[in-house]
Amino acid sequence: TQRSKAKPELHVSLANSITIDCLLALQFTLYLATTMADDPASFANLDDVQVSSFHLDLAVDFASKTLKGYVEIKAKALRESSKILLDTRDLAVSKVEDSKGNSLKFELAKAHEVFGSKLEITLASSVPSGSEAAVRIFYSTSPQSSAIQWLPPANTAGGKHPYLFTQCQAIHARSMLPCQDSPGVKSTYTATIAVPNPLVALMSAVQAEGSGKKEGETTYYKFSQPVPTPSYLVALVVGALEERKIGPRSSVWSEPEMVDAGAFEFADTEQYLKTAESIAGPYVWGRYDILLLPPSFPYGGMENPCLTFVTPTLLAGDKSLATVVIHEISHSWMGNLVTCKTWVDFWMNEGFCRFLELKIIKALFGEKHFDLHACIGLKALRESIKLFGEDHNYTKMRPELKGVDPDDAFSSVPYEKGMNFLIYLENLVGGDKIMNPLLKEYCSTFKYKAITAEQFKDFFLKYFSGKIDNEVLESIEWEKWWTTPGMPYKANKLDTSLLDACIKAAEKCYGGKVVEASEARKWDTSQTVVFLDKLEDIQMEVIDTAKKDNREQKEKEKFKALLSELDAKCAFSKSKNSEICFRWYKLGIRAGLSSTFQDAIKFVTSQGRMKFVRPLYRLLFDSPEGKKLALETFQARRKNYHAIAAKMIAKDLKLSS
Repeated sequence: TQRSKAKPELHVSLANSITIDCLLALQFTLYLATTMADDPASFANLDDVQVSSFHLDLAVDFASKTLKGYVEIKAKALRESSKILLDTRDLAVSKVEDSKGNSLKFELAKAHEVFGSKLEITLASSVPSGSEAAVRIFYSTSPQSSAIQWLPPANTAGGKHPYLFTQCQAIHARSMLPCQDSPGVKSTYTATIAVPNPLVALMSAVQAEGSGKKEGETTYYKFSQPVPTPSYLVALVVGALEERKIGPRSSVWSEPEMVDAGAFEFADTEQYLKTAESIAGPYVWGRYDILLLPPSFPYGGMENPCLTFVTPTLLAGDKSLATVVIHEISHSWMGNLVTCKTWVDFWMNEGFCRFLELKIIKALFGEKHFDLHACIGLKALRESIKLFGEDHNYTKMRPELKGVDPDDAFSSVPYEKGMNFLIYLENLVGGDKIMNPLLKEYCSTFKYKAITAEQFKDFFLKYFSGKIDNEVLESIEWEKWWTTPGMPYKANKLDTSLLDACIKAAEKCYGGKVVEASEARKWDTSQTVVFLDKLEDIQMEVIDTAKKDNREQKEKEKFKALLSELDAKCAFSKSKNSEICFRWYKLGIRAGLSSTFQDAIKFVTSQGRMKFVRPLYRLLFDSPEGKKLALETFQARRKNYHAIAAKMIAKDLKLSS
């Protein structure tokens, strides 16, 4: 296959990888022996046994919308154990065997609405601490698996072949395979996936020797992931995929109709990778490929190892949104290499990732762009906090998540509050020349591991002991940063020079002086976003104030006229940039601008990125003109959205799941 031809470009040769695998296994065994976990989102007996490796052998059946086969799990006993408890959801388990093929007793518990069913496997005999147990579980997934989206040919770019892709974060891997579905458990894995010709299978792994063998109407793809990986990063895609090489260790994969556009948009990937390595250390995953997915993918990107998933809403035609890939690249260190032990510390994945992302942007585009993107992030944070409520548990860096679906807590909070905490720490210790070496040491110290915020705190204080005045280190109010709801505990001072002109233009716009096209053309996408965000801030404040003395309709009419004039000059409604369109539609819906409603409906039905569709559905639902339209549109198109997106939009629209 095309992917297997790229194997000589990996950082390590096959011969060397055997030695590296042995070293990884030794380090990982020591890690398992010392780690303990209490994950409120998992049924697994993580204190007794932890999965160290597994092999998937699955056949893809588009007719029944199922994956069928088995998973063979090897688990290390952390203490003497006679049972292995795993997470499942909507899986049909037919039998369980030990390594010799003997049947083992198993029981699937009654399903929990959020967390699925506990699979309890009783071993033939107790396994001593430090020893390993192996079990083979035969199962099939359900057509309703929350991890897997099955697309008919009509919902693909080519229109000829079916397509499937998975999204396992946060706790959806359990609907794809029996597993210890906790970010604190990291396993190596291999897989054999049988797919109907002429479709191609890819995974969050590299293709192994012998991959691509055809037998009759079926092709067998083989994969290997030698780096310990949490369950939420197991990923599979099957479709009519083609490859375009964009660098020495990178390719873009997509349907033939989109692959060239993706190759153009993401052509600078190698430059991003090298810059990240200069800050965080060696890239350990070998390949960094990009999969450009069909429009229903619910996120901007997903950092699946070796194969980042991205949304086609990034295809602006001018590379202006390609920096989203910088965020996903940053996850190769922050989140994938060093992982939060439970979803309570999700900020350690996303906050560290945002911090590294902005450092890469700073290195590539200049220091002021770090602060520009940080300011844009604060706007997103304010919106999330307003949605939840300032004192809501989900606005904490470390929220209480017992009994909570992690998807419900998902927002910009862990991203932006986490990053702002790290910016605060960097400023406190003396800037990036002092902080950057800590990041590299952090990745080296905790690579292949899952850790808690307390472990980071201990590492940080130990690293700077003797280098930074003790009074400075003792002044850090860790618990207040972690547990205070609302905006960051302390505000960072950011350079706003790249924002100021855009903000003033928005203020003048509301005052009656609409920005000229010649001025707007000087702005890059980020600055245009700042302008539209500021205009929205003004709009929300003015309309909220007007509601108190019955002037709301008058202010809406003023904004209708303003937006019509602005669009006549700057043509924001005709933009091909999804970030600009999204903000324009928000302004129009809130003002009741009739032309915007149908454009917004076309936008939310042409793609399923939750960042865009959820706020727009909420705004439509809350407007007198749009409520019926929002409900009718969603109910008619619900099956076209990914299961995660459909679940969350239904909650936004006050519909039952």
